[in-house]
Amino acid sequence: MRRGLVLACLLLALTGCSPGSSSTAHTSPHASLTPGISPSPSISPSPSSSASPLSTPSPLPSPVTVPSWAAVTATCGGAATSLEALIQVQGASSPVLADMTDPTNPKTLCTLGGASSVSPELVTQTVVSWSATQGSPGTVGASVIGVLDLFTGTSTVAAGWQGGGFMDGLHAWSPDRGFLAYATSDPTAVNLHLLSGGGDRVVATLGPVPGRGVSPTQDDAYLGFSADGAYFAFVQTFTSSGDQLQIRRTQDGSLAYSLPAATMATWGSTGSSLYFRVPSTNGAIMVWNSATGAASQALGQSLMWIQPRADAGDDNLAFTIRDAAGVPHVWLYGHGGRSGGELPAVRSEPAWLNSTTIFYVEEAACAPNCGIGPPWQPDGKTFTFDLALQAETTSRIATVFGAWPRPGQV
Repeated sequence: MRRGLVLACLLLALTGCSPGSSSTAHTSPHASLTPGISPSPSISPSPSSSASPLSTPSPLPSPVTVPSWAAVTATCGGAATSLEALIQVQGASSPVLADMTDPTNPKTLCTLGGASSVSPELVTQTVVSWSATQGSPGTVGASVIGVLDLFTGTSTVAAGWQGGGFMDGLHAWSPDRGFLAYATSDPTAVNLHLLSGGGDRVVATLGPVPGRGVSPTQDDAYLGFSADGAYFAFVQTFTSSGDQLQIRRTQDGSLAYSLPAATMATWGSTGSSLYFRVPSTNGAIMVWNSATGAASQALGQSLMWIQPRADAGDDNLAFTIRDAAGVPHVWLYGHGGRSGGELPAVRSEPAWLNSTTIFYVEEAACAPNCGIGPPWQPDGKTFTFDLALQAETTSRIATVFGAWPRPGQV
């Protein structure tokens, strides 16, 4: 029996069954991108090291009720569909699960309620997860990752611990839902956990997060599984010690590759290729490939990309680039550089709604009221962009929390 099967069964117990998935073919964008794949020398990884010996948290009794301070509820008026997204509509106070068959006209299926400070994530067509804590960066408190079937109302705790620091509760599910990776953070350390039917174990321990400012163009925290589910990556710039990039094997949490410094990472749409930026190389975009176990330069030009994200069902990355004046532009990089390019207008923060459509926000000059951010910031207007039609449409979406299917679920 696969070790992750028990955890998958927890989700199946919520849903009652495992829904199927579908994919949608689309035409690559017409714009031409010419960076190409560079045969640059590989980056040498840090020496492999085992996780620090820590006592593994005791398994939680099953099921565990979500505490009232962390509870999320849902009210649904429609059935699950093959294309969905968790979004917040402009002017609304609560996230909704929406049908994304037509991203220009999302149809609400469920409205979420309960804990107001959580950012829900789509695990399946019908199940969401989220993290919540009673702690803070300076005070340890109870933390949980909750799971809710939106359509049945069944809810349970997937993991619980004492935390509350920065990155506490950051988590990701493998595409088959058999494994859960999550970070815990307190004043003493940041721990990376891998939870499956084989138990909950700490696979890495990093230094605590010190108090400092955050750079939106340099700092990021990313935790995700590869599309084939064979690996998971933890890439962050905040801990006081430990390699910032760690790629680990899903089956046992062992280290496959690491680097002391890296940021702005994402897995590709298929297989197990991790794209990331190396700060010391002036914006070089690298890709680690599981076939070789090494990283090489992915783009022939340096791009200081920000929060790249992969689509599901094709082979495209969307990301933001800020020019020397701080003006943002959304770029696409697809099919190994054979498609993509810079999209028109001043836009940022792209997020995939389905395999043919991205959501992004408009920005405008904010001086002299920019605060600690860049000189251009969101002005409240949002849009969708259809890759096949090469068309932009005004959107009523304010925020995108996630979409289904995710890479690896098509």
